[in-house]
Amino acid sequence: MRKNFKTLLIICLMCSMSTAILNAQDTLKLNLKQAIEIGLSKSPTIKIADKQLERVDYSNKEKIAALYPNISASGSYQRALKKQRMFFSFPGMPANPDGIEVGQDNTFVGGISAQVPIISPTLWTTLKMNETDLQLANENARSSEIQLVNQITKAYYTILMMQDSYQVFDRSYRNTAESARIIADKFKLGGVSEFEWLRADVQLRNALSNTISAESAVAMSKLQLKTLMGIDLNVEIKLIGSLGDYEKSLFAEMLSVDANALNKNTDLKQLDLRMEQLQKSIEVQKSTWLPSLNASINYQYMSMANDDIALANYRWFPTSNAAISLSIPIFQGGAKHYKSKQLQLQTQEMNLQKVNLKKNLELQANIYIDNMKKSIEKIGSNKKGLEQAEKAVAISKKMYEVGAATYLDQSNSELALIQAGLSYNQSIFDFISAKADLEKILGKTIND
Repeated sequence: MRKNFKTLLIICLMCSMSTAILNAQDTLKLNLKQAIEIGLSKSPTIKIADKQLERVDYSNKEKIAALYPNISASGSYQRALKKQRMFFSFPGMPANPDGIEVGQDNTFVGGISAQVPIISPTLWTTLKMNETDLQLANENARSSEIQLVNQITKAYYTILMMQDSYQVFDRSYRNTAESARIIADKFKLGGVSEFEWLRADVQLRNALSNTISAESAVAMSKLQLKTLMGIDLNVEIKLIGSLGDYEKSLFAEMLSVDANALNKNTDLKQLDLRMEQLQKSIEVQKSTWLPSLNASINYQYMSMANDDIALANYRWFPTSNAAISLSIPIFQGGAKHYKSKQLQLQTQEMNLQKVNLKKNLELQANIYIDNMKKSIEKIGSNKKGLEQAEKAVAISKKMYEVGAATYLDQSNSELALIQAGLSYNQSIFDFISAKADLEKILGKTIND
């Protein structure tokens, strides 16, 4: 019996020592706002969104570059392996059945050319999509921010719930340990049966197991939060406050929500921007029916010489030309017509998708609000139940001490206290978790 209590004492001492060592290290104390700010500055998710914005900016600049002249240089060398022959058959001229070789053995050409669009309806219409592309990239970045804020918020709340649950189990363990100590003393004096002592010892070990599991759950939850925040997993963090701190503002937060305020929902905004992109794609498709006008200029230096001429005697001469080309589309087998029909059908599909998406978002928002209302009712009931369970534990202890109750009665009251504490914590967590999901649907950011 003494050996069992010594083992438990050593385990508790080791836990205390490990806690002291952790406290001695640098600890990052965080509230929810600070955790979100760190996540928004260090999370890879946000950095990826920023890179996407930068990429879209470069893509738009690439499209604008098509308005400028396209200048290129070229050079070529041609060797005549077999020269052409000319034949004459005019009256009065001698016949030349073998012909006369024309041309030179070597031809060198170097030059520069430039092309620039003068009238290009398709290009101009495409450039109008740049602003929409940038808006969509910004909305995608905002969506990533909203998603990350939601994940960090719920991870933060999860840690608070795990910490409060740990406190429930730890308090139960300490109460159970004290009761087990008293029963062990009575057993030594012959005041209780061995069965009573064994039952108390088993309950103590179960309470210790629950406490260790709760402590492990806290550690795992912290690792998840640190991963979302993008900080070193070895950094020790400590969250400020508890779930009970949120109880005071529940009713005020409940009054401030509006399930119909979906004008900032990022999914709807992205769908609207994609519809705008599609509409401009239709305009681009229509512009392919229009003529286009392009200008070009070419300047070359050329030299032609046979092998028996020294390189220094090569004669170079320039050539240049300028041109304007007009392209008028007439018939492509109906491809453009069918392409336009496809884009129109896509527009109709996206309109239907928007209607369906909005209904689903309204449904989800109302579900979250209903869960928040139910959670408020549960919080009031569970808080009252927790107070009564605490009284029941105190009464059962006194009754057991005077012999008016059995140890089983005391154990049952302790289990009821654990359940009441966990239910109270869960009801608060359900409220703030539903609120976080509702804010995500409503498109709220940290600055709203």
